Amino acid sequence: MAINSDYNEVAARIVEARKKHPEGFLQPLNPAEPYKIETIGEKTFIVYVAAFYRAPDDSRPGIGVAWEPFPGTTNFTRNSELMNAETSAWGRALVAAFAADTKKGIATSLDIRTREAERQQYGPSDEQGWPTVPDPGEQLVTKALLSRLAAQFATLGVAGRDEALMTIAALTGVQVTSTKALTNGQASQLIEALNPLTKAEDPPAALAAALRQAMAEAGEESNVDAA
Repeated sequence: MAINSDYNEVAARIVEARKKHPEGFLQPLNPAEPYKIETIGEKTFIVYVAAFYRAPDDSRPGIGVAWEPFPGTTNFTRNSELMNAETSAWGRALVAAFAADTKKGIATSLDIRTREAERQQYGPSDEQGWPTVPDPGEQLVTKALLSRLAAQFATLGVAGRDEALMTIAALTGVQVTSTKALTNGQASQLIEALNPLTKAEDPPAALAAALRQAMAEAGEESNVDAA
């Protein structure tokens, strides 16, 4: 993702601060508790409070506060939530101490890049300004679940796309054109249904029996609906 040149990088602010305050340093405002986990409504955030001391005896350091949704709402922020919050808090602490230029605004390029990643991934925000993050179960299946499903199919002797799709339809009632079109919830449901079959003495035979039963039950339901 391109960096917006209208906003300062935190690294540039640190370089500027070191020139103004050679003895200055950044650290958590409370080293014993550098960050907190806060829950607001149904949303969870990592909150980081940073302090920039102009000198070791600075009694009124610049304070910067930043938070990030947890878990991160995009691939750009996921697994880096705490680091992003810390870096953003650093940038704001430097500004609060008048140790960095604010001609380009208080927000850093990291702040802008993070919010832009959310907009690109999820589109418009909700009425409160939060990114409209879909339910994890409704997101397209992850590579991890696909790998687990492929291993189960191999154990059960499911060979080929058509046989896999037929198995999915029979056991879950979901019609898809590819396993990659499954959602996380659908894939998890299928994996749960296949798991005991893979542990049977004869997995392919167990799957065949499960498919016959599922098809028979579907046929009975169709007869009931027709009646």
